[in-house]
Amino acid sequence: MKYAFAALLTSAALLATPAAAQSSHEARSRNAFGASLTTGVDYSIGDYGASGDTKILVVPISLRVKRGNIRLGATLPYLRIDGPGNIVGSGNGGPIVIDPKDPAPRVVRKGLGDVSLSASYSIPDQLLHGFEVDIGGRVKLPTSSAKKRLGTGKTDLAVTLDVARPIGNFAPFVSVGYRMPGNVEGVELRNSAITSVGATVTAGSTTFIASYDYSAAASEFAKDSHSLFGGLNVPVNNRFSFTGYGAAGLNNGAPDFGGGLLLSARIF
Repeated sequence: MKYAFAALLTSAALLATPAAAQSSHEARSRNAFGASLTTGVDYSIGDYGASGDTKILVVPISLRVKRGNIRLGATLPYLRIDGPGNIVGSGNGGPIVIDPKDPAPRVVRKGLGDVSLSASYSIPDQLLHGFEVDIGGRVKLPTSSAKKRLGTGKTDLAVTLDVARPIGNFAPFVSVGYRMPGNVEGVELRNSAITSVGATVTAGSTTFIASYDYSAAASEFAKDSHSLFGGLNVPVNNRFSFTGYGAAGLNNGAPDFGGGLLLSARIF
């Protein structure tokens, strides 16, 4: 997800942001080598079909490195989850619903989350006749406290394919992905598909994004997620940029609403 948007929002949206959407001005720049740090805050609230709302606060620290067409990333989030105990945090999509019919006391859990490692490759533009295509993968490592239910305690995998077609300053895109959660004892988790359809618009140095996002449920107790997303990235200077975004859920499988603000700093 976005550096412009894909890297930036993936950093924060460990729990509820769309699949990748590229900015043709930033994400496709061909700098030989570069690195950046991103941090900020992401907040969402929703009931996910459970007995009460779950409020999730994420403060990520993300390092991203680029060399030519290859991008690598690593993210470590701090999590605060306030909600029923049968809602488990996940770094590979929305939170996992264990069993909404099983009474669970409301608890506040906080601590470091799971480390997420990502890699992507941009297919050279000259091979694609005006299209921009990225292929990527992500591994979520079980570094959080499973006892606190900040994560599942298992390794998750995901693969993604992002396709954009820039037309001047306008770039429609489609992103698809497939998530493969690790096996959790006593809980049947499913492999699930994710899809994002939208567009980016660049006005001067500012990039806007809007998308519709779908995520299939990871457990039999949850519903598929449907949501709308919007955001913008504004450079402060040649080293710093801000990204702000918001999301609105269209059903019980998605957060009712969410949003965040990120600061990215180019190291070199």
